[in-house]
Amino acid sequence: MKTRIFFLTLFSAFVLQAQEAPETWSLNECVEMAIEYSYSVRQSANNVKGAYSDAAPAFGAMLPQISGSAGNAWNSGLTIDPVTNEVRFNNLSTANGGLGFGMTLFDGFASFNAWRQAKVNILASQYQYDAAINTVALNTASQYLAVLLAQEAEKVSAEQVKVTQGQQRRAKQLVEAGAAPANELLQLDAQLARDEQRLLTAQNQTNLSYLILAQSMGKPVGTFTIVDMKDSEFNSQPTVISLRPDAIYAASVEDQPAIKAASARVESALLGIKVAQARRLPRLTVNGQWGTSYSDLARKVTGSSSVIVPIGYWDNGGSQVPVYTEYSLPITESMPFSDQIYENQRRYVGLNLSIPIFSGFQVQNGITRSKLNAENAQLQYQQERDNFEQSVQRAHADASAAWSQYQAAQKSLEASKKAMDDANVRRTEGMMTVYDYNAVQNTYLAAVSDVLRAKYDAQFKAYILKFYLQNPLQ
Repeated sequence: MKTRIFFLTLFSAFVLQAQEAPETWSLNECVEMAIEYSYSVRQSANNVKGAYSDAAPAFGAMLPQISGSAGNAWNSGLTIDPVTNEVRFNNLSTANGGLGFGMTLFDGFASFNAWRQAKVNILASQYQYDAAINTVALNTASQYLAVLLAQEAEKVSAEQVKVTQGQQRRAKQLVEAGAAPANELLQLDAQLARDEQRLLTAQNQTNLSYLILAQSMGKPVGTFTIVDMKDSEFNSQPTVISLRPDAIYAASVEDQPAIKAASARVESALLGIKVAQARRLPRLTVNGQWGTSYSDLARKVTGSSSVIVPIGYWDNGGSQVPVYTEYSLPITESMPFSDQIYENQRRYVGLNLSIPIFSGFQVQNGITRSKLNAENAQLQYQQERDNFEQSVQRAHADASAAWSQYQAAQKSLEASKKAMDDANVRRTEGMMTVYDYNAVQNTYLAAVSDVLRAKYDAQFKAYILKFYLQNPLQ
């Protein structure tokens, strides 16, 4: 029974550990999750939806506008029946309903150009969305490489602690045997404390780098690890560095979302000028209406009856003889609701021509402002192109310099490594003091740190150039 419990407990612990094992994500996976989580990207996506929403009413402005109406009223006292136009002094209930339509036949193509402008605004918002994605991708790549750098620095610090611990144990044996002075052991104790402090700092930097990367993706810290870069990626100069900056600019400038968005805004501003200028032209509209009404006091004639009534007298030798006439009186009854709806119909169709003559300079001001907006959009477009050209030149110079620094740091590391190996031999043989050894060791550690920083700096700056050439970078 105890054996079964032991194996059950062991199996449960194994399953729990397997469930809690962190996932390993590549750079592309981290970028995709950061894009999905980014607030700026989601806001840009909402702007695209808003641009699509604005395009619908812009197109609808060219279509007929149809409206319906219905109402009911209860009246008391003196009132005029809206159906019969009779003045009544009693309770009255009336109802009415109708349909109306209106359509612009000509407005100087203002509605058409406004619709074209709305479609261009959709493109501009879409390009802005792509630009937001690019920004997140570059930031995530930078954070990803920062984690790799911190991990490499932590490995170096941990290895150095092991080396110093071995030297400390050997020095302790020599001091106890009387073959070395006690101050050398104290010096190594101090060196070990410094190395452990470096390791703690490197571990904290790794945790902080993971935290920043995790926050950019909206993931809890400790639930993932990242894939290391292949060493082969650093053995040769990236091909993109060998390209000329002007060639990179010419090949990528038209594919940049920020520049595409600026170009779309220029086109939108030019269409805005046409919309403003259309207000100078006549405007022709057509409108119509169909309506009907009902009154609970309305009546219809169903027949007639003859009535003889006196209308006066005539003198017949001193006697009055009454005079009669025959009247035809209509026979009425309440008019049904369906009959009133049909018989009380009203129809109307009309054309309206509006010719602008003077509007207090509002039309001219609108045109002037539209032209200024177009000029500013053109300046912004040119500025985006200039900024991108400067970014390419600066990125190419940074990438070239970073690669040169990486090569120089490698040479320095090779020299420091040889000096370190020689110092290890001389220290083992007792031909070097601990102070001199620590100086050589610190120089070697500095060279290792320089190589690590230069390695990832060169990788990231070459990454930026690749990103400019290939949108998005795979």
